[in-house]
Amino acid sequence: MNKVIVLFIFVYMAFGYAQENNGNITLSLSEAIEIANENNPEIISALKEIDASEGRILQAGRLQNAEFSVEANEIPTGFVFDETGELDLSFTQPIEFFGKRSTRILSAELQKKIAELNYERVKKLITSQVKKVYYSGLFSNQIVQSIESNINLLNDFLAQVTDRYQAGTSSYLDIIRAKVEILRSKNELFDAMKNYQQVTGQLKILLGIENRTEYELTDSLIYRFSDLNKDTVVNYYSSQSNFLRISEIQVEQSKSFLSLAEKNALPDFNFGLAFQNRQSIPTYSVIMPDDKASETGGFDQYFGLTVGISLPMFYSSGVSGDIQEAEAILSLSDIRYQYAKIRVTQSIRTAYSNLSFAEEQLRLFDTSLLKDVEDEMRAGITAYQNDQIDLLNLFDIYRTYRATKIEYSRTVYNTLLALTELEVSSEVIE
Repeated sequence: MNKVIVLFIFVYMAFGYAQENNGNITLSLSEAIEIANENNPEIISALKEIDASEGRILQAGRLQNAEFSVEANEIPTGFVFDETGELDLSFTQPIEFFGKRSTRILSAELQKKIAELNYERVKKLITSQVKKVYYSGLFSNQIVQSIESNINLLNDFLAQVTDRYQAGTSSYLDIIRAKVEILRSKNELFDAMKNYQQVTGQLKILLGIENRTEYELTDSLIYRFSDLNKDTVVNYYSSQSNFLRISEIQVEQSKSFLSLAEKNALPDFNFGLAFQNRQSIPTYSVIMPDDKASETGGFDQYFGLTVGISLPMFYSSGVSGDIQEAEAILSLSDIRYQYAKIRVTQSIRTAYSNLSFAEEQLRLFDTSLLKDVEDEMRAGITAYQNDQIDLLNLFDIYRTYRATKIEYSRTVYNTLLALTELEVSSEVIE
């Protein structure tokens, strides 16, 4: 026990020391997804729905309650129950027509399959949201780092301009321009850091946690190209669609409802057993002195049997109404399933087209733009140092370089989002 306490104190002090010296906890994308799967309220609710569906299976399979009754007749006016004329102890059990109970169980089992598929669907959707927010955090952090790098670069510019001013080769106005550019970048840095805090706050909500801990996102904003064929993508994601599978099972469930409605037109049965206590038939075998006969006898015991059958044909309009409603629900389920297939296919195609466009934009950066702007930046610095361009032209080159780097990060971010949307495109949100 003492060892456990010492270990707890050590871990607590180590954690406190880490928080004091670092203040952040590293968080990878895979860790974020794992935490969300365990703590996100929507995922937990979907999991609880599976438990509820298991309870419905038990409910669907229960038998109708048996009935035990006691019936006493010919009770003397003095309420002497020992002299009751008739006493019946009865046990009655209603029994449904064969097939009704199994059909209800089948329907409940299909509902459980729907709950299980919906659980997987919700997990995929929440995972998609976690990815999007996590990528947004990486993008925001990339902007923060880019601005910080630019501020460092501007500080170097300011030092060069100051040296040139002191050497008499530059004006003081150039120093002011450099300082204003640094202040402008710091204002942009403030907005970028604020946006990053908002994104991490959204991530905490998706993870289902509430604390004061600041998370440091450890993954990188990187996209890896892959060769995807549109027809292959449609077939693959359609086969993985929980949404489509749910719609298909709902058709099967509607068929079970129709089968049950048709079986409700069949009669149910009622079986009962009774123990009966009856007074014996009186006899007059003893002759009394006053020439009157005295009764002798007692009680006789019997068993009783009851067999009953319901008559649903007397309520045929109700049964016909149930069947008509079930047939209509089945038709609606089939229509929704066919419509779901169209929606899923179109959603996948649209997501694939968006991803293809995003990849084209990203390839444009990778093949030429990044290299060109970096070369232009180096050439501009050299030209300024050789008095071939002034500071304003250098700032224009610098802004172009900064904007290009940010737009590149944005394009990577957009491509990752497009891929994430493709991954859940078959789980159409209603």
